[in-house]
Amino acid sequence: MLPIESYFSRQLKLRHLQLLVTVADLPSVGKVAQALHVTQPAVSKMIADLERGVGVPLFERDGRRIKPTPYGACLIHHAREVLRHAGRASEALQAMANGMGGRIDVGVLSVAAPILIPEAVLRFKRHSPTATVCLHEGTLDQLLPALRAGHLDLVVGRVPHELTDDSLVSEALFDDPTVIVAARSHPLARKRKVAWQDLDGCAWIVPTVGAPMYKRLLSILAAHQVRTPVNVVESVVTTANLALLQSSAVLGLLPRSLATHYAADGILKILPLDLGGVMGPVSVAWNVGGEITPALTLFRRCLGEAARTMPNAQGHDGAP
Repeated sequence: MLPIESYFSRQLKLRHLQLLVTVADLPSVGKVAQALHVTQPAVSKMIADLERGVGVPLFERDGRRIKPTPYGACLIHHAREVLRHAGRASEALQAMANGMGGRIDVGVLSVAAPILIPEAVLRFKRHSPTATVCLHEGTLDQLLPALRAGHLDLVVGRVPHELTDDSLVSEALFDDPTVIVAARSHPLARKRKVAWQDLDGCAWIVPTVGAPMYKRLLSILAAHQVRTPVNVVESVVTTANLALLQSSAVLGLLPRSLATHYAADGILKILPLDLGGVMGPVSVAWNVGGEITPALTLFRRCLGEAARTMPNAQGHDGAP
């Protein structure tokens, strides 16, 4: 066994990792000593012991400050990950011991945010009121890397198969096709019949350029000889999109479950143009090797129950 391997397996402690992270966050021996409730000489000794153990310099002086060397930056990165996993392990054990509690971090795509996620969270909290649910809304290019890195437990939304790999598992929840919507006051909403050519020259709210739905929309419009919209707002912020749809003559895209809700209230009109199943079902994705906590198992079950209550939704096998 090499000296560094021996040090890691026999002598490296969580307090050493906490020291590394604290020095990175508070690059002054005095502030580090205050934060860890030890003396400055104790901090200097722990750093020296660490460097001797790993056999490379981890920090260097820069006036009154200390900053990590490339070796130190590498070890600090892994120290943060180990401490984060240790914290999650502690929460999981407490949850198992108490029969409740725990924490889950859920990435949410806009298609799932307005109706599915609130219903799932309400069901989850009825079963486990002391558990914490942390919701992170974003786009696929933001949420999938966070899921792979272990910063999220789940991602809920439309997750195309081509964006997943062997490290992720996905499970379809329900079919919720995308539809084209407009305010009741929009000229197209007042037409008895709407053709694809009527969309030519219209203003749109579209997904961001990097989003898969944006590319699919342009492809569908081109297939119907409709020019690429030039008067657009790029947005995946559902609340802002709804406000813009109601207050201006723009077209937008919404999941059918949400569009049906606003159409029933007389706020929006669903245009009778079929986009087809352009993005697949709403799914939940998680890491193959991620830890399965009681809270996570419960939340996945609540997602499935909530999916079956969605308006006009169909199960992923096509059955109502």
